[in-house]
Amino acid sequence: MQSRKKFKIGLALGSGGAKGLAHIGVIKILEKNNIPIDFIAGSSIGALVGAYYAIYKDIDKLEKVALSSNWRTALSLLDPAWNGGLVKGAKVEDLIKGWFNGSSFGNLKIPLTIVATDLISGQEVDIASDNLTKAVRASLSVPPIFKPIKHNGYLLADGGLSNPLPDDIARKMGADIVIAVNLDNKNFDDSLNEDNLSISKTSIRALNIIRYHFARNCSRSGDIIIRPEVKEIGLVGWNKFFDDQGAEEIIKAGEEAAIKSILQIKKYY
Repeated sequence: MQSRKKFKIGLALGSGGAKGLAHIGVIKILEKNNIPIDFIAGSSIGALVGAYYAIYKDIDKLEKVALSSNWRTALSLLDPAWNGGLVKGAKVEDLIKGWFNGSSFGNLKIPLTIVATDLISGQEVDIASDNLTKAVRASLSVPPIFKPIKHNGYLLADGGLSNPLPDDIARKMGADIVIAVNLDNKNFDDSLNEDNLSISKTSIRALNIIRYHFARNCSRSGDIIIRPEVKEIGLVGWNKFFDDQGAEEIIKAGEEAAIKSILQIKKYY
């Protein structure tokens, strides 16, 4: 009997701040169902999760790190940079470097491409070589919270500014089948109404509407789109990283969304 063709699977991990913890839940379900990941493309928080998994290929280890006090320490030690952003990010970069344990693009267990944005030209910059820590730090640099980073002639900031769902990048890497995790879903709650309007609530809702439409329009090459149902957050929702219950709920949302798609994914094997 002729064996069934093995498709190369690409995983695109989208931007979305604290909602990126859902990526961990998605990968847990893929591992549990023996779905191999041959390529990873990550934007913003998706770059951090994707890089960590590409280094160690150990989702349990990643989950422990994400729920540990070290993760909270990274955000509590933020150092202000009043020129160009609120946070220099040097301490966060040092912590990421420690997590990566000296790894580079050249010794990853899974090929990885990280998406960032050049603030000068406004163009997407895809990084698959050179300094892994700086590439992730650049992709995470959400304006105006983090100061952008100079790297290889670019002034790099958040990957979500140019490509919040890099399924096209996973395809370019060689994937036959692309699984894309879209964190910016139309999941708006009823916390906003005409009786409780405020600048903060209106701005957050407007931002999330923009993110929803941008991510949907950026989905170019995904064969399977996984959409974790995560409650509406602000610009990045960093406060969720300080909340055990909130973080665990977001990871669980990723698991539940992946389970809904697992039969569709398995048809390729």
